[in-house]
Amino acid sequence: MKRSYTLPEANQILKLVQAIAAEMLERRTSRRTLARQREQLEAAETPEGLRSELAELDAQIFTHDEGTARCKAELEGLGMTVLRTNPLTVHIPGTSKAGAVVFCWQEGESTVCYGHPVGQEEHQRRPLRVAKGA
Repeated sequence: MKRSYTLPEANQILKLVQAIAAEMLERRTSRRTLARQREQLEAAETPEGLRSELAELDAQIFTHDEGTARCKAELEGLGMTVLRTNPLTVHIPGTSKAGAVVFCWQEGESTVCYGHPVGQEEHQRRPLRVAKGA
């Protein structure tokens, strides 16, 4: 679904984006913990139960990967793009008085306050200029 949001609409839908992002961040943290456990277990080289432990950790890691992919697909279903997962950065296609823009939200931010001109999404994001009273 190709959609374009105004800044007020982007800030309004941000609560949903943040809820999806919270799940992605939780999964990212859990996956990292599991991956570290797996590395430590492999390094320990203790044969008793090693294969079943590794298989269990692999299954849990896979579950987090699938969940993260579902979250990403949910954001894409809203017309958004996940630019990166660390820090989690979401691009929201937008429109302003000047024309097309890409709003840029990053984990930890309470509002959409950065953006990019269309075609410059890989460049450093810029603070949005919002008219007073807008």
